[in-house]
Amino acid sequence: MLRTRTSATARVGRHALADTSRSTARRRLAKAAQVLLLTGCASSRFDREWIADDLAERVPGVAVGAPEPGQEPALPAGVSLTDGLDAGEAVSVALWNSPGFQADLAQLAVARADLADAGALPNPMLTMLFPLGPHQLSGYLLLPLAALAQRPARVRAAQRDVERVAHSLVQTGLDLIRDVRLAHADAAAAAERARARAELVGLWTESEELAQARVDAGDTSRLERDAIRAEALLAADLAARAEHDAALARLRLRQLLGVTSAALPDGTPLVADSTASTSDPEVLVREALAARPDLRAAELAVEAAGKRLGLERARIFQGLLRVDGQLDAQGFHPSLGFHQIELPIFNWNQGGRARAKAELQRALWRYAQLRQQIVAEVATAELQARQAHESLSRWDEQVQTLTRTVAAATSSFRAGSDSYVVVLDANRRLQDARLREVDLRADLRRALAQLDRSVGRRLTPSPTASPARRGAGGTTDAAPRP
Repeated sequence: MLRTRTSATARVGRHALADTSRSTARRRLAKAAQVLLLTGCASSRFDREWIADDLAERVPGVAVGAPEPGQEPALPAGVSLTDGLDAGEAVSVALWNSPGFQADLAQLAVARADLADAGALPNPMLTMLFPLGPHQLSGYLLLPLAALAQRPARVRAAQRDVERVAHSLVQTGLDLIRDVRLAHADAAAAAERARARAELVGLWTESEELAQARVDAGDTSRLERDAIRAEALLAADLAARAEHDAALARLRLRQLLGVTSAALPDGTPLVADSTASTSDPEVLVREALAARPDLRAAELAVEAAGKRLGLERARIFQGLLRVDGQLDAQGFHPSLGFHQIELPIFNWNQGGRARAKAELQRALWRYAQLRQQIVAEVATAELQARQAHESLSRWDEQVQTLTRTVAAATSSFRAGSDSYVVVLDANRRLQDARLREVDLRADLRRALAQLDRSVGRRLTPSPTASPARRGAGGTTDAAPRP
């Protein structure tokens, strides 16, 4: 009787232990399933829309287009050529149509694809043994344990890469804006220079006709007439060259904008934007270090390199997780345990760790180099803008003086005190001064475009900016981004 009770108690104990082991195995399987669910997908908020919004904050009034390859270029909303094309409208057209910028934006899709690869896991290996003869239905599933453990680090590194590429593309957009403003300033200056040269040709032609009349009247020699004719021929050649230069500058601008002659006809006037004085260089340097997207991209490159170094250190250990299961008359019996673990005796991933460490060092040095480059760029652009502004201010006084000289010579000619030669000579000197003024204004517009790019945002108000994006006094309300 006692032996029967003992055997019954043993059977109950064995059943209890079996139930406990099965519940433990189920909990382990549930935890493994939870890990698999958590490692399902990896995402990032940095997409084309984020790039467009960031550029709109830095340069109010612009919008990034998304044309299809081979699509005919078009003008974005708000851009009209009836009153000419100013620099702000040219920037909007370029961001809307430029094939080069659209090709650069494709890098973001590549980085997001790399993020998806970083979040993906190797497929598990399933082995099944079917019930043939006395053998029960059983099988086991091999899971890459190291890939599961290392996935978060891979995803974080890939997310940093996506963010880095997004900030780099914002800098690419700022570079395109700078290039468009430079090309627009060159094209506008070339058109103004061509008009001034044409006016000079008219003045020299009139001088030549007057000299010929004086030769016929015997008041002057043919030598003086020939000298004036040579100057007139030189002025005509310079005017023809100026016309060709204006056409070439317009072609370069059209190429940067990504439009054809149908979208931007040759007769479209180019309106020069207004210029403004600059700010304190130290303030601009601090703002550039806080706002430049390429500097932020360099910081993210350092972070990504650091995470890859940690990932390479974790790759020393490799292992496979095995999930067994057997189906018999009593039901399904799962079990969980290690199947294979690599012993790091000879290979400690020395090469991978060394490469990751070298990449981290290179990223750190590139960041330090970029900081120095930004400081130099801001200082150089600010000095050039201030110099051009001061030169233009001084030359404005010279132009005003020559304008008064022309008015005085004209009054004297009408009063009969001086000949018309004096009036022509004063007009020629005034036209030469205006040519120099055109060059100085173009230099100032180019320097301001370089300064805006070096700081990382538009310092002067954009002509096409909407009133909602303007602050008091016509300045933009875009704050520097850390």
